[in-house]
Amino acid sequence: MSTHLLNQNQRRRVDTHLGLLHEDLGNLRRWAGALAETPAGRRIAEVIRLLEGEIDAVRQRFALRDTEPPPLKRRVGAIAEVWRARMEDLRARHLESYGTVHPDLPAALDPYIDRFEHLLRELAQVAVQLPETTA
Repeated sequence: MSTHLLNQNQRRRVDTHLGLLHEDLGNLRRWAGALAETPAGRRIAEVIRLLEGEIDAVRQRFALRDTEPPPLKRRVGAIAEVWRARMEDLRARHLESYGTVHPDLPAALDPYIDRFEHLLRELAQVAVQLPETTA
């Protein structure tokens, strides 16, 4: 065991993100169910199994919980943080890899991204006020 390598806050952070990833993988498995008998569907299922194996390995190595979902406090905070980071990719300057960016796009799109980021930051701050034990 490597439990001494993570402090309590780090343990909660890793544990929360692994729990959310595990849930998302379960959703992917259900969504891809109709493709189960195709080569791509079989590969998706295999990669999901491999990812779940890695999640289990990390949980075992660091003695993290593996049965109950993260409390609402940590869920809200983690989801807000992840989506705030993803919002940056939606700024006009980052859309060039998808094609030529119209010169007026930054002025039209980026203010919305600013508001998304602000609201997601606020959501993460409010999550801190939730009790640790909520489901």
